[in-house]
Amino acid sequence: MTSAVPGTGAVRRGWWYVLPLAVFLVALFLVPLVRLLRLSFSPVGPYNAALPGWTLSQYARVFTEPYFYGSLLRTAGTALLVAVLCVLLAYPAAYALARRRAGVLRTLLFVIVISPLLTSVVVRTYGWVVLLSGTGVVNRALVATGLRDQPAQLLTSYPAVVIAVTHVLLPFAIIPLTTALGGLDRNLHRASQTLGAGPVRTFLRVTVPLSLPGVVTGALIVFALAMGIYITPLLVGGVTQPLTGIRVYDQVSTVFDYPVAAALSFALLALTVVSTALLAGVFRIWERRLHG
Repeated sequence: MTSAVPGTGAVRRGWWYVLPLAVFLVALFLVPLVRLLRLSFSPVGPYNAALPGWTLSQYARVFTEPYFYGSLLRTAGTALLVAVLCVLLAYPAAYALARRRAGVLRTLLFVIVISPLLTSVVVRTYGWVVLLSGTGVVNRALVATGLRDQPAQLLTSYPAVVIAVTHVLLPFAIIPLTTALGGLDRNLHRASQTLGAGPVRTFLRVTVPLSLPGVVTGALIVFALAMGIYITPLLVGGVTQPLTGIRVYDQVSTVFDYPVAAALSFALLALTVVSTALLAGVFRIWERRLHG
């Protein structure tokens, strides 16, 4: 009887298949990341020029100056808010997609959901700039209905940033939720209703707990993406928004302090990893309590 374990030759061929991807990741991701990490420990000379040597002063500035650590806290709070909004808005759309039988209408709905991903984020963001500007559709509607005497300052505001970022990242919550809801056995819903549970109770006690993996996946993806997003907040809210991505952009393009920008980038990366791990742990505890 021959063994099903692959031989040494098959293992070596497998490594050759993986080699191009490994080289690509090392060359274009790992090497720049290491160089950026080295830059974050560089001293700063006159005119913010990076000097040879090692120092922790850049990280000390990041964690002691409110301008920097305040942006980290505000970014984490914004990312959490956007993740919650995306899950709440994505659930009805994902539920409708999952309940719809395969056909032209379901395909059309799915194309509508993913179509924003086929458009540049800059284009989508400028769409919000047009809508929220002083002469945009929203302000004209407010003035025409008499709710305001003059246009409101919607751009360069924090609510505008939250709305625009939520819109940009919403598909990343809908897709995993649709997959999770579509994989549910509909016989469970019928069994629940047969045992006397109404539609609302069936939804809360059967559908929601079983779809929790999709909720967790969507929320974590949106949270991680929202932590590092800066194009949309920059275009909609301006450089005054206290978000870390904009702070990094400002340090690079205006102040030209690359070591501080590198240190702030790694602080944001560490915060993202830790926060994502904590959220994943909280969701896991919640899932265990729901499933007993």
